[in-house]
Amino acid sequence: MDRAYDAVAALLGDIEAFSRLGIRTHPLRPYQVEPVEAVLASVRQGLGLQFAWVFSRQSGKDEAKAQLYAYLLALYQRAGGQIVEANPTYKPQCLTAKQRLLDRARSCVLTRKAAPQEGFKVRLGKARMIYLSAEPGSNVRGETASLLLVCNEMQDVTAAKWEAEFVPMAASTNATRLYVGTVKTGRTLLAQKMRDLRALEAADGVRRVFLIDWERVAVDNPAYGAFVRGEIQAKGADHPSILTEFRLREIDNEGGLFPARRRELMRGTHPRLHTPLPG
Repeated sequence: MDRAYDAVAALLGDIEAFSRLGIRTHPLRPYQVEPVEAVLASVRQGLGLQFAWVFSRQSGKDEAKAQLYAYLLALYQRAGGQIVEANPTYKPQCLTAKQRLLDRARSCVLTRKAAPQEGFKVRLGKARMIYLSAEPGSNVRGETASLLLVCNEMQDVTAAKWEAEFVPMAASTNATRLYVGTVKTGRTLLAQKMRDLRALEAADGVRRVFLIDWERVAVDNPAYGAFVRGEIQAKGADHPSILTEFRLREIDNEGGLFPARRRELMRGTHPRLHTPLPG
């Protein structure tokens, strides 16, 4: 009995141990563990903090989310609680995310009894994971996010839908909120939330925004770094896809026929002429 208790305690001790010893097939890398730990601390201590995650493309943000959810289901399967994730679409995004969670949960002895429920939920004991569509016409009112409220791919979700129908789900417990997505322009809902969170960071020093760019990923995964360097060599460091997906830069001033770089090349040193000179 003592050995069994010690084994369970080791798995639930922290997310790194849960991932490495419990799930095993997809151990989280250090750059994934840090943002997950920040969210977990807020959930477990009831702090009600808000966070933003922006990961370089194909570097494991969805994996980090799935293992975060599996860990929370394991922790709260007796006490109960609900996690809600909003996605821009139900199919394929909600269904893909749900299947990833089930795959990871079933590989760990503590969560292998996790089961799908009602098509859009995953249940383990008294704990629930709920996937909802944030499409403008979706009907999502009535659910509660007592543990964690997540907006996935937030750059593609409208502020009106999120604020009116999803944010109230966290009200009863002041649940932790997590915003996940991809950098595009400064006009997206994700970009607005990141600006708000940076202001809070400046006020109290608590890190809330996690930008995991390709260079940080390459430290833990050299093969990924080699791939991105090849893409940069082929497309250029300032190509829009490189800027947004790997360097995590907004491109508000890079669109159109005359972005800032091109305008600078057109700038001359001669006095301005209002009419052409003869010849």
